[in-house]
Amino acid sequence: MSVDLFVRKSKGLFMKVSSQVVILVEASGRGSRIITREGNYLVSSNLSQQEKQLPVALFCRVHRSYIVALESITSVTENSVKALDREIPLSRAYAEQLFSRLLIIL
Repeated sequence: MSVDLFVRKSKGLFMKVSSQVVILVEASGRGSRIITREGNYLVSSNLSQQEKQLPVALFCRVHRSYIVALESITSVTENSVKALDREIPLSRAYAEQLFSRLLIIL
């Protein structure tokens, strides 16, 4: 399941970005940065607004400053998530939600 997002690239120009290429979204000042396999996009909407717009089936908030594409997660510890060779903090407030959405085999 893929959703197309339209991201403001420059004044008046919006780029179509498939949700399948989005790795993570991170807070950046008053806005947020969408990080994809092709590049980064700085947008004016904050992380809470991004969380409401992104497909729930594909993304999960893992920290007050990060939303991660579930498909991009390569490893998880009780304190962090690894995606795109980046160690992303996993806060206790969001850990239970993430673990309930991952298929964990013990």
